[in-house]
Amino acid sequence: MKQWWIYGIVMMLVVMISSQAGSAAYEVESFIGTVEYSSDGKSWKPVDVGMRLSKNAWVRTGQSSEVTMTYQKKRSLQVLQQTVVQLKNLGTTETVKVKSGKVHLNVFTKLKPGEVLQVENEVAVAAVRGTRFVIDYEENQASTCTVVEGRVVLTRNVSLPPEVAQDPEVEKLLTVEVKANQKLSMTMDENRALEETIRRSKNNLAQLKQALSEAQRETMSRIMAVKNAERVLEELRQYDEENTDNGEDETEDTVEKIKSRVK
Repeated sequence: MKQWWIYGIVMMLVVMISSQAGSAAYEVESFIGTVEYSSDGKSWKPVDVGMRLSKNAWVRTGQSSEVTMTYQKKRSLQVLQQTVVQLKNLGTTETVKVKSGKVHLNVFTKLKPGEVLQVENEVAVAAVRGTRFVIDYEENQASTCTVVEGRVVLTRNVSLPPEVAQDPEVEKLLTVEVKANQKLSMTMDENRALEETIRRSKNNLAQLKQALSEAQRETMSRIMAVKNAERVLEELRQYDEENTDNGEDETEDTVEKIKSRVK
């Protein structure tokens, strides 16, 4: 009798764990235009409203297309036109990888202790709490973060040699905080230059930290104020929908024009 009781408890735990694992998925709430998903990044199929996309799934949008997905009513992920993303990891640690294009993340509820939420590309990793922000990534060139609400901590995506990889101060010197109504661009060329600096100075930790500190201050000096970032976001989305004929990314010029009109 006792063995059956223990067996019942074990089975209940298995069901609970399986249920929690199964809930780790983004659900397609709405979309317009051409939106597709893939389990391997190679074979693509059209999405549908109500579809659940779990860990490692890829999503891509065509011209004048976008999709809005929600995660357990805790946050929404809007994938704007001509964008490719991967739901790289879901659960306690969640990572959305942007291969190219723009995403808008809206976090409705504050993360619990131990939970990690980040959006990454080849240039930088954006770690968030409760916030709204846009990541605009031009593949292999630049990443721009515009924060609508809250704050985002950006960490440069650079390779660290074993000699310095475990030093927490080094990683801290590669991060910058961007607050509400601010934006910051980081480039791949800057990362490559930093990697070269790290390679040359890896055996002189004091010299390395001094160089990284100077680079961090220079990066922080480029943080730009954006009046009414939420309105900038909406006008930027409208611009994307209306001006896609030539396929060129003119985000920087567009934001400057919008800023001049936002008072």
